[in-house]
Amino acid sequence: MVVRKKTKVLFWGLGLAVLTAAGAETGEVAVSLTPQRLYPGAAALVQVSGAAAGRISWEGKSFSLCSLPDGRSLGAFLPVGVDADPGRREAALVLTARGGKTFNRKVAATILPKEFPVQRLTLAESQVTLSERDLARHRREQEAVRRALADPEPGRMWTGSFRRPVPGTISTPFGFRRVLNDKPRSPHSGVDFRGAAGTPVASAGDGLVALTGDHFFAGRSVYVDHGMGIVTLYFHLAEIAVVPGEKVRVGQTLGRIGSTGRSTGPHLHWGVRLHGVNVDPLLFLALFEP
Repeated sequence: MVVRKKTKVLFWGLGLAVLTAAGAETGEVAVSLTPQRLYPGAAALVQVSGAAAGRISWEGKSFSLCSLPDGRSLGAFLPVGVDADPGRREAALVLTARGGKTFNRKVAATILPKEFPVQRLTLAESQVTLSERDLARHRREQEAVRRALADPEPGRMWTGSFRRPVPGTISTPFGFRRVLNDKPRSPHSGVDFRGAAGTPVASAGDGLVALTGDHFFAGRSVYVDHGMGIVTLYFHLAEIAVVPGEKVRVGQTLGRIGSTGRSTGPHLHWGVRLHGVNVDPLLFLALFEP
């Protein structure tokens, strides 16, 4: 395992909650949320125009607003966990106007219920319960990933948009749940793309390689930090073509599709984390669609 050393953005067509403030001291400030109606596993964008700086609090997390590629507004991505309960949520913002005055704003979203598919299987117990040795290895790898991603780049490293890392159809969707021998497993934390062994896997956006490794479950894997709390994950690779600390561009080859780790055949597991929360990569990409 190796750890790093220390567009135009098309979000605007999904229905906005907009709050504006006007005055001699603040100028005119607009706050929008896209989309307003969210589901477990969703991602949303808060966009602020007319402010010089800001910070946002959401679901117990707090992070700074960053300049968006349009050069005129600030923004932040908000994650909704896969197990989020339905109901109304508010994000609280502390904004600094270009005139220097600081003021507070709130923007609300509604989380709607969603059911994910469940598959129940009965297998040999050796296929369900890890040995002490394998479990210890898995825990060491989890801790190494946690450390590698504990200090992400707060600023934006990407320009333009994000895109799928490979073509092809999805074999396993985000949130898919398996119950093995009546024991519930964790929801699927990304999406699996079908693909032939050796197919190039591209970086979904500009960023910095935060970690590479060969892990018990994920196999050969790459983690890319894009800034603004965005990390993308690429698992089960046959080979890795980048090194930690390397700057990568959208579309650059990170590796090739394989079947390493706990995998039953060649495919790519692609994940997106926002501020440490796994979200549906397809819902994240939808924020960039016209």
